[in-house]
Amino acid sequence: MRLALALLALHGAALAAEPSFEALFDGSTLSGWTVLPREEPSGGWRVEDNVLLVEGRPGNLATSDEFADFDLRLEWKLGELGNSGVFYRFVGTGNPVAAAIEYQLADNARPASQQHANRRVGSAYGLYAPRGDWSRPPGEWNTLRVVARGDRVEHWLNGQKVVEFDLGSSDFAARAQAAGRDEGFAQARSGRIVLQDHASRVWFRNIRIRRLE
Repeated sequence: MRLALALLALHGAALAAEPSFEALFDGSTLSGWTVLPREEPSGGWRVEDNVLLVEGRPGNLATSDEFADFDLRLEWKLGELGNSGVFYRFVGTGNPVAAAIEYQLADNARPASQQHANRRVGSAYGLYAPRGDWSRPPGEWNTLRVVARGDRVEHWLNGQKVVEFDLGSSDFAARAQAAGRDEGFAQARSGRIVLQDHASRVWFRNIRIRRLE
């Protein structure tokens, strides 16, 4: 009990130090989130000790609210050879893969990340490779930050900017086309934040966001 109270106090202190941020995860429930439908779902999302975790493929977890320009921050960790992702500005109720940018969460030791630089942790999945690897070993907490303001997007990993791109650029359009995305891909400038279920054990905590004017 004392440990739980101490953790809650630390969580509250962290938010107090960032007064312009709003918590997206209250540490105890899935309030403010909804599970997107999936055929033949398995496993589930649950909360343990102020941590949100998923096992199996119950459906991706999306915020109820939509966000346009924002500074998103959270902590995450994966098991060995794990794979997951965080999508943003997603509009709809289906699979966000074909519609929104994915911040890749991965153990870079997995074969797909070894073979494709744009599938490594911190990448804009399938589009932009990170400029380096500042990830921590599986089982250790990492920090994610996504800053989206209009067409400009930044991905940060453990305090390092690893990806930066312009959604309105010809470079982005060429990369999206090469990745097999359709014309409407990532065109929404407001949408939901989505945590991916990818049959890997993944943990999230301290999920918060600041709306940018």
